[in-house]
Amino acid sequence: MPSSARVEVAKELLDKLPRTFLPVLNQQLKDWDLLFPAEQRPIRATLDYLGRLDDSEREALLSPVKALEKRMNLPGWTAAKDHLGIEDTSVLARSPLYPEWRVEVEKLFDNINASVELPKSNKVVVSVLPAGLPLESAPLWPNLARRGRWIQLDRSFRSGLDAMVTSLARRPAAPDSEPVEHTWVLESVSHFSELADSPNWTVLSYEALAAARNEFRRRMNEIEKDLRSADETFDALRHVKIEMLLGPHLEADRRIREFIRALFLSGNGAVLFNNSFVQWGASEILRRAEPQALVCCFGIRPKLKPFSSLVLFEDQERANPVKEEPDPAGSLVDIQLLCDYVFLTTERLSNYEGRTLHIFAAADSDVILVVAPPSFPSLPSHDATVANITDMAISWLAA
Repeated sequence: MPSSARVEVAKELLDKLPRTFLPVLNQQLKDWDLLFPAEQRPIRATLDYLGRLDDSEREALLSPVKALEKRMNLPGWTAAKDHLGIEDTSVLARSPLYPEWRVEVEKLFDNINASVELPKSNKVVVSVLPAGLPLESAPLWPNLARRGRWIQLDRSFRSGLDAMVTSLARRPAAPDSEPVEHTWVLESVSHFSELADSPNWTVLSYEALAAARNEFRRRMNEIEKDLRSADETFDALRHVKIEMLLGPHLEADRRIREFIRALFLSGNGAVLFNNSFVQWGASEILRRAEPQALVCCFGIRPKLKPFSSLVLFEDQERANPVKEEPDPAGSLVDIQLLCDYVFLTTERLSNYEGRTLHIFAAADSDVILVVAPPSFPSLPSHDATVANITDMAISWLAA
């Protein structure tokens, strides 16, 4: 059955699920067409698995979570509730039993995942530092270097970057996969946005999404200092039309459109800072879309301005007349840490752990860091070209 086919859940099964699961499940079923295939498959597999269990088996599996719910003084959510607002989530998180509830939920899904088989494939993640950074100021990626290997190139990485990304995007698709699972690029500027030439190539650019970011930032800056105001603002932003703010390459795909909306609503600086957009976008793409190949092209951010840079969601150009200046040194510090975060995201996702080839490169450098899984074939032992590394990555994806 295609992953896009809708899921029908028997009311008898819904009535037997933990109360805390229903709002999220209802929202997923309501927004089924907005979910990526990688999100749809485990939901379908989990519901199929729970539906196959007899009553005693199902109750034994779910009872630890349900027993905690009875002691947690939860809000009076109805079976039809289709999302958790900020206020709902805060009530759940403030419960003294919340840490214990999280542990039991994790145990439950570990047990389900051990009984459910889902397809897995090899992955490649490329993280690229922009040109113009003071690379000589400190060793690159000291934490990651202990887990990987440096490879000397015959020239700077930037000379082959376009060809690498284009080759990744144009490689044959994996069997039974959809275009949205093929290759994603997140970038600070609008370089690859203008090169994307096939459905297998999804590009999100911080620069190109300026109109959408500014609209979200403007509305968020009007939030008053209480949870009800935040809930009302975020609810309005969930429904505001953003098609005309995205440009012709993105407006037509509803899943991509709503992914961008969710990315801007999830915080973590995606509407404010170019490199936060790249890193947090990567984490969400890895978690939700699970592409085989992901390329993260970071950028140089401007220097933070005094006072106005501390105001949440404030437009620095409007709030402070001081001319913006690039901050290469600060950007280098930030990006190295954000690359660590991208790596750590793959470490905690079961479909990426032990299957991901990581390539860390600086555009101006002729040395790259490769962190490969134990099952990866031998890496080049001497000088290589970006084309060699690209072929190596494509072979890994096809294995």
